[in-house]
Amino acid sequence: MIRLYLGKIIIRLRMIFEKFTDALLHKLILAYLRNDAHMGRNVVTKSKETKVLSNKLKKSIKEYSKDRFGSKNYWHYLALYTEIRGEFLEGWLPYDYYRFVFLPRINPKPALYLNDLKTYDYRLFGDFALKPLFLFISGMFFNTDLETVGKDDVKSFMSEYNDNIVIKEESGWGGEQVRIINPASFSPYELPNDKNYVIQPFVEQYKVLNDLYPESVNTFRVNTFLKKDGSVIPKYVWLRFGKDGMRVDNGTMGGDFLFFDLAGNPEPYSYDHKTGMKIGDRHKNTGYLYSDVKIPMFGEIIEKCKVAHKKFPYSRLIAWDVCIDSSGKPVLLEWNANNPDFPTEEAKFGPFWPNDEEI
Repeated sequence: MIRLYLGKIIIRLRMIFEKFTDALLHKLILAYLRNDAHMGRNVVTKSKETKVLSNKLKKSIKEYSKDRFGSKNYWHYLALYTEIRGEFLEGWLPYDYYRFVFLPRINPKPALYLNDLKTYDYRLFGDFALKPLFLFISGMFFNTDLETVGKDDVKSFMSEYNDNIVIKEESGWGGEQVRIINPASFSPYELPNDKNYVIQPFVEQYKVLNDLYPESVNTFRVNTFLKKDGSVIPKYVWLRFGKDGMRVDNGTMGGDFLFFDLAGNPEPYSYDHKTGMKIGDRHKNTGYLYSDVKIPMFGEIIEKCKVAHKKFPYSRLIAWDVCIDSSGKPVLLEWNANNPDFPTEEAKFGPFWPNDEEI
C-alpha cells in the first residue's frame, strides 16, 4: 500500500515538474521569437529602405492584439507582417499566438507526435505514401507488412538494387538526418539500434520540377484544415525547391519557396523564407521561369491530401509534403502536424485565419 501511494506521489511530482519546465520553456521561446520578429523587421525595413510602421499604426496594432488575442504583447509579429506586406491587415494571426495558443488548441498532444514516426506513414496512408524498401525499428529490419527481414537478406537486396536509396532517421527535422546514397555503399549493420529509420527508393521526379532544379526532390507543401463540420479544405500551398547544389528542398536548410493559389497558379516570384523579400522571377541556377511551372495534376494533389487528412482527424491542421514522380503521380514523402510553417506565408499571402468562428 505504501509503495502504491509513493508511486502516485512520484507521478504527481513529475507532472508538476513537467508543467513548471514547460511554462519556463514557453516563456524563453516566446521571448526569443518576439526578438526574432523585431530583428526580422529591421532586416526588412533596411532592405526596402522604407518603414511602414508609425507610432500611430503601432498603437492601432496593439489595440487589435488586445481585442482579438487578449494581450497587446502579440503585436511583434503583426508589425513584422506589416513591413513585409507594406500595410497592416486585420485578420492576421501573429506567429507567437499561432504557435502557443492556436496550434495547441487544434493540434493537441500527444497525437500530433505520430507525424514523427516516419516508419508508420505507409501503413497509415497506404499507396499515397512512398512505399519503403525497408523499415528499421528497434534494431530490426522489417518489410512494409512488418515482417522481420534478416540483415543478410537486406544486404543481398541492396547488392542487386540499381537506383539510389534514401535513408531517413525518424524524428529528423528540416531535411536533416536524411542521406541519399548508392545502395552498394549501404551496410545493414551501420544503423544504431537506439534509432529508427525508413529506407526509401529515390524518387525520379516530374520533368517540370526536375527542370526547375534537379539536385533535390522538390515538394509541394499542402496545408489542409479539418473544419468543425468534418469537411477538409486546403488553406495554402507552396512549392519548395533547393538551390546551389542542395540535395534537400527545405526552407530551413536554405531552399526557396513559390506560392501557389488554390487553382494551381504559381506566383511570378519566389520569396525568401524568413523575410518574405522578393528574390526573383526565375531559379538562380537553372534560369527556369516560375511562371512556366505548370502542374496539371495539382487538383489531384489537393484531393489526395484531403483524403489523407480524414485518416488522421486528431490534428485539424496538417502540412503534407508531396512530390510528383516521373509518371505524374503525387507521392507523399512526409507530413507535419507539429508547428507547420506559417509566418512569412501569412504575411505575404494571408490572412488565412480571419474568422475565429472557423477555428
